[in-house]
Amino acid sequence: MATTAPVWFITGSSAGLGLALTRHALSKGHRVIASSRNPSKTPGLVSEVEAQGGKWLGLDASQSEDEIKATMQNAESIFERIDILVNNAAYCVLGALEDIPDAETAAQMQVNFVGPLRIMQAVLPGMRKRRSGVIMNVSSTQGICPGVACGIYAASKAALEAISESCSVEVAQFGIRILIVEPGAYRTNFASVGKRIEPSEEYAADHAVAPWLRRVQTLPEMAMGDPNKAASVMYEAATGEGDAGSLIKNERLLRVIIGPDCWKIVDRKVSDLRRTVDLLKDVAASTNL
Repeated sequence: MATTAPVWFITGSSAGLGLALTRHALSKGHRVIASSRNPSKTPGLVSEVEAQGGKWLGLDASQSEDEIKATMQNAESIFERIDILVNNAAYCVLGALEDIPDAETAAQMQVNFVGPLRIMQAVLPGMRKRRSGVIMNVSSTQGICPGVACGIYAASKAALEAISESCSVEVAQFGIRILIVEPGAYRTNFASVGKRIEPSEEYAADHAVAPWLRRVQTLPEMAMGDPNKAASVMYEAATGEGDAGSLIKNERLLRVIIGPDCWKIVDRKVSDLRRTVDLLKDVAASTNL
């Protein structure tokens, strides 16, 4: 990475982890190109970022391939490069799988998967030419451990994780690192402002879906995660600074688990997979010629 201050491009900078990370990177003297779907709705934040030498661009992850490519070309021209890309912008569609319309599924995949994919494709050529760069894709606990009423959202994040893992192998020889951030619950409004599909009769009474959808509304108050502390770990992971950054970079870790709640859920998933692998070893071997 260049010796001058690194250049970040962060999507979803207007709230939550994206805003916390934008502020943290700026506080470290880095140059940040923040982005959001509607910058005109947060003029105070735009002024705050640009007063510290950053820039703010409009970017809608549901835009066409050509529109996203043009936005990213504009972004790269501001500071002549992008060193660290953070695909953070997302939203959640929640509800019983049977109840979710096709249009909601398509919109969810467009914003949470196709948009970030196109942004990655737009910045990779420059990173490859410079033989350096970091792409940090923000997933979710749901991306690796899907829960009730989260099937479509989980699918969008699992898809993001899949391309991240594959791409990490493809671009390693070019000096580019790919990171998957798996956050737990944080005190942001992310879950409460998502799209909830009201449960049909079969899922409304005496079923886990309805109470979970009600509980999601209280997550901003119930969550124990501090978004500013999460942003600090994300910053270290991307830059290799600090204890967390050194560990993640030196051990070449792909996934960055943040939040004890996420760690517990992932640990349980790993244990379940280990049990499945152990139990089915002989069954798997029995299918060869």
